[in-house]
Amino acid sequence: MPLVPTSSVMLSRTKERLWDDLTKPRGILLSLGLLFALIAPLFLQDFQLSIILQIIIFILAVESWNLLAGYYGMFSFTHAALYGVGAYATVIAAAEYGVPPLITPFIGGLIAGLASLPITIVALRLGGAYIAMVTLAYAEIIYLAAITFRDITGGPTGYTGFNALFGGNRVLLYYYVFLIVAVIMIAQYILLVSRFGLVARAIRESEDAAQMLGNNTYRHKLVGFFIGSAFAGVAGGLQAYNILIISPPMLELNQMIQFMAMNVIGGLGTFGGPIVGVVVVFSIAELLRGIIQSRLLVWGLLLIVIILFFPTGIAGVEVKREAFTKRLAQLRRKIPKIGR
Repeated sequence: MPLVPTSSVMLSRTKERLWDDLTKPRGILLSLGLLFALIAPLFLQDFQLSIILQIIIFILAVESWNLLAGYYGMFSFTHAALYGVGAYATVIAAAEYGVPPLITPFIGGLIAGLASLPITIVALRLGGAYIAMVTLAYAEIIYLAAITFRDITGGPTGYTGFNALFGGNRVLLYYYVFLIVAVIMIAQYILLVSRFGLVARAIRESEDAAQMLGNNTYRHKLVGFFIGSAFAGVAGGLQAYNILIISPPMLELNQMIQFMAMNVIGGLGTFGGPIVGVVVVFSIAELLRGIIQSRLLVWGLLLIVIILFFPTGIAGVEVKREAFTKRLAQLRRKIPKIGR
């Protein structure tokens, strides 16, 4: 049975699901956010535009991890490292090999996808918590390699030997990034509402049951892992042209934790969750810039609130309103009254 259905079937399913999603309150908010992002350069200053640009890039990175963790149930810790691999591959291809810069983010995505295969082939045969352990070790190897191979990566100081896109014109860069992210997000949405996404969710719920229905679950997970890693690599390549320096901190575990926090807060396993999570977490980070300890405290409190009241994340608030009310009543009964 093919992993991806025919184009006519996929298009029909996508139209039905897209209309259903867009007519919901969350879909309307998402459409308004998309419209705002589209016209933002017309009225925002450079600093504000840079914040929106960073949010758009992070949305792609977190959405790509959501494909693995949210839909397949594969908690990979290699994603930030592959995000960094995509960044390095993007700028090195342009600066050292003369590849046209406009297409190098896609080369970065391809390299990141290929770089994920050695560990994916091994990790997917282990399953469960072992995927997290093995991918965490692989991420550390990639991080150390970025520091060690100074002649290629620039070592701890980073790599800066590449030119800015569009001569440094931030508005053109913004629309270039916006277009690429929009196309990839649409492609991922189509995959998720098609049979490909249904099988992914079936694997998450019960891989044995999915396999009994005639699905090659190992091959399906391998393809999903490659796609998610490639999308992360593209995001890394776009980030390279955004900040104009690539350094090992892009590959660190802290970056991975940030991606995970954004996804969990927004809603794991929902298409709109990463978008909401990135906007909320990044906005808080900007508001609390320079107050590092308070920022971490707010993040921690926010995670606790989300886990207690909204297990599906902020994007699932509308669906979980009754569950929230019930959970709040339970907590009130458990808390002893003062003076009793």
